Amino acid sequence: MPEKSQILIPATEGAAFVVRRGEMLKVIDVEGHQIGDFICFNLHQPREKLSTGETVNFNSLAGSGSIHLTVGSKFYSNLQNPLFEIVEDLAEGVHDLLFAPCSSALYAAFMGDPTHRNCRDNLTQAVEPYGLEYLDIPDPINLFQSTRPKADGTIDYQPAATKAGEYIALRALMDCLVAISACPFDGETDGKRVNGLKCTPLRVEFVRQ
Repeated sequence: MPEKSQILIPATEGAAFVVRRGEMLKVIDVEGHQIGDFICFNLHQPREKLSTGETVNFNSLAGSGSIHLTVGSKFYSNLQNPLFEIVEDLAEGVHDLLFAPCSSALYAAFMGDPTHRNCRDNLTQAVEPYGLEYLDIPDPINLFQSTRPKADGTIDYQPAATKAGEYIALRALMDCLVAISACPFDGETDGKRVNGLKCTPLRVEFVRQ
């Protein structure tokens, strides 16, 4: 597929693209308060893919001891290899590593609507041209999602904290296939909308080497 300098991911949709080792991408919240479900795979061996659990493990060992990612934090694979490094983050670490992508099953249970657009289907459709399918989708890093565990174990749900134009910049540490879904979740949780008043687009910009 031809390389582009940027990709616009429309609201509630997804996209996939290749990022080579050493290249950098910015994921930009175009209008503000929009979550992006981010997954990635080793381009040459896609059974190696993002692991949120290993990401917590290895960033904790590196000294952060937290699910709060910072500049210098890395995204790790299920083979314990670093995939991406955060080089700039206007979200100041407000990203979620707890939640799986929303799915038709979730909307059926939550809203009674299994036809609602969802991140798992968006990500699946995005990676299908690369020979991957539904069961290949790992749990994502939910960029800009403001959900944190409270002391009693319940979750504090807040709208995504990013304002229009804010972004996270990531450097690839190996050749990767990346897929991102502009999260379609438009329901209320604890009276709050995690994607703000409406779902909006994301933009990905590339620094190609």
